[in-house]
Amino acid sequence: MSLSCLGCNLKYIFVAVLFVSFTTLMFLTFKGVMLRSTVVPIRRNTVAVLNRTNPSKTGWREHKFDMRGNDVMVFLHIQKTGGTIFGNHLIKDLDIERPCACTKESRRLPKKGWSRVCHCFRPDSSRIWLFSRFHLGWPCGLHADWTEHKECVPKYMNKREGRNKLRKFIYITILREPVSRFVSEFYFVLRKGDMWRGATLRCNGRSPTKEELPPCFERENLSDITFEEFIGCPWNLAFNRQTRMLADLRRVNCYNTTGISTEKRGKVMLESAMRNLREMAFFGLTEYQEESQYLFEKTFGLKFHDPFTQFNLSETTAGTKTPKFNSSMLSQIKALNSLDLKLYEFARDLFFKRSKRFRKTDRISMKKRLS
Repeated sequence: MSLSCLGCNLKYIFVAVLFVSFTTLMFLTFKGVMLRSTVVPIRRNTVAVLNRTNPSKTGWREHKFDMRGNDVMVFLHIQKTGGTIFGNHLIKDLDIERPCACTKESRRLPKKGWSRVCHCFRPDSSRIWLFSRFHLGWPCGLHADWTEHKECVPKYMNKREGRNKLRKFIYITILREPVSRFVSEFYFVLRKGDMWRGATLRCNGRSPTKEELPPCFERENLSDITFEEFIGCPWNLAFNRQTRMLADLRRVNCYNTTGISTEKRGKVMLESAMRNLREMAFFGLTEYQEESQYLFEKTFGLKFHDPFTQFNLSETTAGTKTPKFNSSMLSQIKALNSLDLKLYEFARDLFFKRSKRFRKTDRISMKKRLS
């Protein structure tokens, strides 16, 4: 083959390679444009993106409550958090197909006279959708905590409605600023003369022994208790009450404090309480009634007839009594409730993150309706 022919062949090969490369580049570019044009509408649908967001950090999610199905709302009522008012909203104010029916005087309580009983049944059956004090009394114990509820609620429901029922237990609660809650509890004890002695505090199938949880006071009537007495008992369950009641106490061997330092026990309880709170579909804050109502309604797709009322500090026991405490006394309260202060800070941050997400969804939906 002559050199001139070889040069021609190389020229043709070079042109062919260049043509193939150019064609491939154009094809890939066109394919990329098509892919981007396909993805763009999905990315612009922010509502869809929000609904797919992993809720592991905020626990945020919509949970349209299935009143006719197997959802059971379990209200964990922590003392002096405004839970009585919220519990009344649940049984009296919800706009539902079959409202709860309450009788005025149906059940006699020891030392307290008559108490009303409310029945909260599903629209099409005698099965219940609400597990709360006003509906059932205290089947898991007086002001039962997270640990007691987890052990008791499934057993109670199986006994009441049968074992062959699929149920989804949805836990909710209300939290309160810890100093105000503690002050309110102290004055409750002064007014009532009692510290919820009827609480069973069951954990791992039993109540604590007197060695594990000694009684704070021998006398029954505590209506003359002093502040120094109240904070002087190391076993006073008012300390860090919200953290203890939301934690899985089985992780710290229940009320047996041997074998673990106070610091370690507190850390484990706080982490557990935060985890359980994050996993709750809803929790409200006493200091933010309007926002709590908004979160409840958006989370469950349910509406209340009446707006929640935000009381002024001057209308609450804590608001009128706290100014009587000097700085030293307030410092003691904060030190004794250090876990609750951290939990409340975590809860408030989580609360407003959830609210922000729902309001963002609302704005997007509003823009769509107006466009």
